[in-house]
Amino acid sequence: MSDFDYIIIGAGAAGSVLANRLSEDPGNKVLLLEHGGPDTNPMHHIPKGFFFTLRGDRYTYHYPTQPIGPSGQVESWTRGKVLGGSTAVNGMMWSRGAKADFDQLAALGIPGWDWERVLAVYRTVEDHNLGPSPMRGAGGPLGVSVTKNDDEVVAAILASAQQQGWDYVDDVNAHDTERVGFTPSTIRDGIRSSSYRAFVHPVRRRPNLTIKTHTRAGYLLFDGKRAIGVRTRSGSKRADYTARKEIIVATGTVETPLLLERSGIGRPEVLAGAGVRVRVESPHVGERVIEQRGVSMQVRLRHKIGPTQDLNTVPKQGWEGLKYLATRRGPISTGGYDLMAHFKSSPELDRPDIQGIFVPMALDTSSATMKLAEHSGIMFMGYQVRPTTTGSVHLSGKLPENLPIIDARFLEDEADRAATAPILEVGRTLLSNGPVADYILDEEFPGPAVSTPEEVLRYSLDAGGGIFHAVGSAAMGPNDDDVVDPQLRVRGVDGLRVADASVLPVQVSGNTAAPTTVVGWIAADHILADN
Repeated sequence: MSDFDYIIIGAGAAGSVLANRLSEDPGNKVLLLEHGGPDTNPMHHIPKGFFFTLRGDRYTYHYPTQPIGPSGQVESWTRGKVLGGSTAVNGMMWSRGAKADFDQLAALGIPGWDWERVLAVYRTVEDHNLGPSPMRGAGGPLGVSVTKNDDEVVAAILASAQQQGWDYVDDVNAHDTERVGFTPSTIRDGIRSSSYRAFVHPVRRRPNLTIKTHTRAGYLLFDGKRAIGVRTRSGSKRADYTARKEIIVATGTVETPLLLERSGIGRPEVLAGAGVRVRVESPHVGERVIEQRGVSMQVRLRHKIGPTQDLNTVPKQGWEGLKYLATRRGPISTGGYDLMAHFKSSPELDRPDIQGIFVPMALDTSSATMKLAEHSGIMFMGYQVRPTTTGSVHLSGKLPENLPIIDARFLEDEADRAATAPILEVGRTLLSNGPVADYILDEEFPGPAVSTPEEVLRYSLDAGGGIFHAVGSAAMGPNDDDVVDPQLRVRGVDGLRVADASVLPVQVSGNTAAPTTVVGWIAADHILADN
């Protein structure tokens, strides 16, 4: 048994921040545990490398869901399993969320999470290529880039978007209007800036910081009501680690409730069904999970132009790879999505409620994998940024290897249905007007069979897919039955906190990598203040 002051479970967006900040004091002995392995594969650092690292199960979890929607399809929720977590394999979108949404947390009785505090964190952690401003930071550890390109199809999309009334802005994170711009991505000088590379790799040789990979946290250990350690497994070896001060769970919206439940913290009926003794009754562990749901379309272009033609064969990929190694530029040096837009599902709204992404590329619709088509095209996806329909994530057994039971629920609340139904029409209208319309031959999917609001909602459930932005399974709040308090302390036990996307009780108008980074930073503030 090894003793530490702090044990951090999970080396993703929040866990990496915590490892950096808690180990700044040489008097703190810190252990960072990661179930995945090191990020030594070069594809973890090449931005477009996620097309390869997302495949298979070496670097990712692929959690099956319960049947979804009218067709009862089983989907897969993908999360990162490597140093850096999902920030090492995602599409790198640095979509931060909006002032009104963080201020809503304070209105919900959760002090210390208002926009003023959150913006200060963003400005501290960012090294933005647009330079510092009142709305962004420069000189921080995390590289963020807005990379413009001169692709003619992208220029045509931008022109059509402006004709639709959307503002073209340099920094989409600095506004809360209907807008479009190049996507902010966690990239610095053509290299992915994962949370581990930004916050931990530069300080990994601190003598008071221990990093263990290929190590799965199975159970929390207790002395009475206090969490004192973690029981782990690495291959066939088992080991217990103890913490003198605190244990911080940062394993994400899926794994965090499972670890709590295996350790006896959760809903009594759920624990009993898995054969786990109740230690702390916490009725919302694994409940109140909110995930976004997409609506996508793809159009075919009249001519073979754009990045599809640069990357749709292995020889072309090899050539672009050689150019990238020499210059850190080219189509594989940029993020997953060229353009990001925020727009309203209804003109009566006072602010955007939909996020849209545009890519001047076409996928091969006959392939089950992410394979590019022979022809050129444009992909568009839109999704409601603040859905309210809730699902759940629970354990299926007491062993760490037992799969979760993910009841993914979408579009059940009327407000979610009203916001999602117009998304396809907005995308079609934009692509059928203005300069971009001259480039388009036809719509490949979903086609005219999906036109009415009900058809769009059915299509979203059948083919839209989750966005892998789930929050809420260990949500913070002011009430005694909320899983964690506003300082992220797990109610009912001492010495235990949760710091990841699972603590967010609502979606905050963006993706989850950026807000989860903030969660890690604010968690470190609370931990250091209390100890």
